[in-house]
Order: sequence, then structure tokens, then C-alpha cells
Amino acid sequence: MKPIHIDSTYGVVVHRDFFPLYADEKYAQMFGFDSTDAVMNLNSLFDIIDPKFHCAAQQAYNDVMSGKEQPKVRSYVNQNVHGQIFSVLTVDHVIEWEGESALQITVIDMSMIDHANQQILEQEQKYKDLIWNSLQGILVHRDFKPLMINPSFVEIIRAKSVAEVMALDNFMHIIPEHNHNNAKNRYQDLITGKVKSTNSIVENIAFDGELRYFHLFESVINWDGEPAVQSSMIDVTEKHNLERQIKYQASHDDLTGLLNRRAISEKIAKKTPTSFCPSETCLLIDIDNFKLINDQFGHYAGDEVIKRFSQLCKTIISNSGLVGRWGGEEFIIFLPHQDKKQAYALAKRILLECEKERYEFSGNQHTVTVSIGISICSPKHCNIEALIQDADNNMYKAKQQGKNQIVLPSQIHTENCC
Repeated sequence: MKPIHIDSTYGVVVHRDFFPLYADEKYAQMFGFDSTDAVMNLNSLFDIIDPKFHCAAQQAYNDVMSGKEQPKVRSYVNQNVHGQIFSVLTVDHVIEWEGESALQITVIDMSMIDHANQQILEQEQKYKDLIWNSLQGILVHRDFKPLMINPSFVEIIRAKSVAEVMALDNFMHIIPEHNHNNAKNRYQDLITGKVKSTNSIVENIAFDGELRYFHLFESVINWDGEPAVQSSMIDVTEKHNLERQIKYQASHDDLTGLLNRRAISEKIAKKTPTSFCPSETCLLIDIDNFKLINDQFGHYAGDEVIKRFSQLCKTIISNSGLVGRWGGEEFIIFLPHQDKKQAYALAKRILLECEKERYEFSGNQHTVTVSIGISICSPKHCNIEALIQDADNNMYKAKQQGKNQIVLPSQIHTENCC
């Protein structure tokens, strides 16, 4: 018999009704045999085929050899001589062997591919476990329709279950309406590749209706063959509220709730360059004889006067300007859109309303008065420091002239309510 030369990196075996007629070294190695002779000594190739596939293999052989079915690629689970299970792909091919038909099988060992696939599956499972058990709320969505969420997301968004969230057509309703455009723009920037990731603090409306704050990290991932956005969320509501409280306390007077001197100076300075005034007029107000109130009736009485007077100023000024506690018993008011006449009218209201207030100290009723200095901004020659200084000078003039009165720039007009 002329030897057959098969140039293949795959294992090849020729058999007739599973009785081996030929096997190459690769085939022998694949099944754990020391030589091809060991394969040829098998009574049947069924010895190295998983019994579950015996019937399928026999039927396939019969169909191909009878011409009922064309040769094709098949998959089987085999077992080598050491008892190790591995999967193979086989390619059938009918040949003539010693004058009779036989079946040549080219066998491809799929173990490495199976191992690689198993590693991928294990990695995917680890990734899924990592996401599922993460303390961060994780959401995968496509155009705001949820594709996957983990239990932490359910918890921080205060939903009842994963199913409740997954049933949503989209979750835009948990985003405040004024933030819808921002959310959509972030999504488009990510999906189109304009940005690789985002990192921001966002407001969301929890399922119980409470407004919560979240630190949001977003990036694009492949989900079922298409891009989607993965969002990782940490609830920072308490931290956000604490920072807001600290910021408020740093910029507001504890006693009155008014802006403090530093905050109101910064607020005014940010509005315009230092060479120009951000306000047309400025009022500087000092409570008359305040030291006597403290000395005679105690600091509690002094605090009461300051609190009530600050509330009076806020009520009268309302949205017309900025009111701040300048220090001690001094208050400052900036009126960005009020001319001299309008500023004087507001100052007069403050003066009169202040004098109407009644305070009860040591069983007796008392009244309190204030002195007010007004300054007017000149766009060509004025800046914020000059505006405040002019108001301060006029306020002291009001003190020197008898208190309980208003002094305007250049002593144009003085009002004494007594």
C-alpha cells in the first residue's frame, strides 16, 4: 500500500465503521497516546468518544457513507487515554481506502479556545460580580433606558427593587427638569466620543420624592455589541449639605443671617472691574447709642436690636439691593439700580420704621434710632472703595449733626426726623 501523506497541523484519522485504519502523530498526541500504533490497536474509536455522542457519531457516519448527508463540520466532546475531557471540531471526508470507502476525519482540538472562552466567561462573571456587589450605585443605560442596575443603585435612589427600575421606559423623571438638557448633552458627548468620561455632582429626585445629590462618574462601554453609558454613583447628599452649610456660615453673619463684610465685598467685587462701581448708590447705617444699650440692658438686648433692625432692612430693601452686616452695629446696603432720589426714599423709610419699633427692656419700652450716610457713584471717577468711604464719611456727619438723620453726598440735603 502506498503511504498517504497528509500535510496538516491538525490530527487526522481514517476509519471504517470506527475501526481505525490510519492515524497521524498529531491525532495520537491529541488523545494522549505515545504513538500512532496505540491508536491503531484500539478496537473502536468509540473508546475515545464520550458515550453521550456515540449514537450521534454512528448516525453521522451512516448518513455520510450512504450519501444521505454531505460531509460537514461537527463538534464532539472526547476523552483522552488519561481521562481528560476536551472538545473537538471534526471535518468529514469520504475517501477510498484499499479499494473500499472509508471516512477520513480531520480533528481540531478546541481545548485552547475553550480555555480562552472559559477565561473570558470567568472574567465577565467577575466583572458582573464586581458590579453587582459594588457599594457604588451602577447603572448601564442606552438613551436613558436602563439595561442593567445593581442593588446599590436601587438603594441610593430609594426604589423598591431592581425590577421597579428596570421596568422604566427611561429614567428622565428622576432628573430635575431644569437639568434634562445637561444630562442629554453629557450623554451625546459620551456616545459620540467627544469626551471619554465625565465626573460631576448632579441632582436627582429619589423614588420617594426627595432631592438627593450624587457624585456621578460616566463612561462608554460595549453592551451587547452596541455602545452604552455606564454610570457609577455615590450619594453625597450629606456631604453636599454640610459643604453648603459651611459655605453659608462662612459668608453670612450668625446673628442676623445677612451677608458678612467679607462676603458682600467679594460679591460686589465680582460684578465689575475694580475701576468701576457695581452700584449706583450705597447706604452705610449705624445704630445710634448702641453701646449704651449693651451697657444698660445687656448684650441680649443689643442682639435683639441688631436682629430686628436687620430684618427691617431686608424687608424694606427686598430685591432692590444687597444688605449686609458691615460689623458690630453697622450695616451696609448697595443699590445697583437706584438713583439718589430713590436711595434717599428707601433710607427715609428705614429711618422712620426703625423709630417706630418698640423694645421692652427692664420692664420699660424703648425706641432705637439710626444714622445713615448715602454715597452716589460717578462712573468716571468712582470705584467701590470710594463709594463705601463716601457713605462712611456721610454717616459720621449724620452722627456729628445729632444722629437719627440722613446725610447725602456733599451735604446736599439732611433729614432730621426728630
